[in-house]
Amino acid sequence: MRFKLILLISCFPFVFLETFAREYRRIVFYNVENLFDTRHDEGKCDEEFTPSGRQYWTHTRYTDKLQKISRAIHAAGEGEFPALVGLCEVENGQVLTDLVNKTLLAGADYGIVHQDSPDIRGIDVALLYRRSCFRVLGRQFIPVGIPQDTSFRTRDVLYVSGVLKSADTLRQDTFHLFVCHFPSMSGGERQSEWKRKLAAAVVKYHVDSIQLQNPRAAIVLMGDFNGKADRPALKTVLKAQKTDSRRIENTRLYNTGYYLLNAASGSYKYRGEWQTIDHIIVSGVLLNGGHAFRAEKRLKPYAADFLMEEDKTYFGYKPWRTFVGPRYLGGYSDHLPVYLDIH
Repeated sequence: MRFKLILLISCFPFVFLETFAREYRRIVFYNVENLFDTRHDEGKCDEEFTPSGRQYWTHTRYTDKLQKISRAIHAAGEGEFPALVGLCEVENGQVLTDLVNKTLLAGADYGIVHQDSPDIRGIDVALLYRRSCFRVLGRQFIPVGIPQDTSFRTRDVLYVSGVLKSADTLRQDTFHLFVCHFPSMSGGERQSEWKRKLAAAVVKYHVDSIQLQNPRAAIVLMGDFNGKADRPALKTVLKAQKTDSRRIENTRLYNTGYYLLNAASGSYKYRGEWQTIDHIIVSGVLLNGGHAFRAEKRLKPYAADFLMEEDKTYFGYKPWRTFVGPRYLGGYSDHLPVYLDIH
């Protein structure tokens, strides 16, 4: 009997491969920690990321960084390139072009959605999408600012609408994606929270506008929100709830990383404490069976060994970052990628 089974598998390998083919699309978000090229862009404070700058950012270091980021993204797909990849802390379109064309990501045929934003350092958000999985319908770069204060400059929020195809290509539907990088905690978390609440209000306005037209819209917010799940920007302004709520409503937002609050793991480690400040938030219709697609209820940080280094100060391990101040470590990023599967 065993011989017959082996013979059957050897005669029909493609049947078995198809039987066990992946049945979901994976969404990854990754803060790539200062993915700069080596040139100074006029009007941006990026001089430190040049060969003569404070970080001594050479072409060799730049290309090594590209290869490392591509490895992390590919590995986070766990056997298949992710369908959608949200990124933040990318400098410009050129670094994205290099990333998808000059690394192992070249085999994935990724399209790019990006535009330079007003951020003073020149770091932006972007979306990579596999053309075989996702077709872009529209894009908008939403500014976050104060009309009365032109000195306040931060990253745009990227909004992309498009058609996601299921792995078996039997289903497809429109998704509304927001890629965010909320203002940092510079100056203190409490003192800077108003900036993140401002960014959250901008996102919530656009989410509400979409749901006003279609209450069953599939909406995904991903990004570095620079705050834990229970902070005001996320909990009070976005009103993002836990995914283990008894009743999941179509138009409410649910944070798939809420369960990691105060956990011993996360996407970022600060002074020995694991935190999840990188989130993937979805509309309830993607959780309660009210849509053609269904999202997993829990995102996962991708904590592969090669992304980590020993935490000699606080013990355990932490993300292997590229720099600590001006000191070059040669790692990947100070954040881990997070991912969520869509079935």
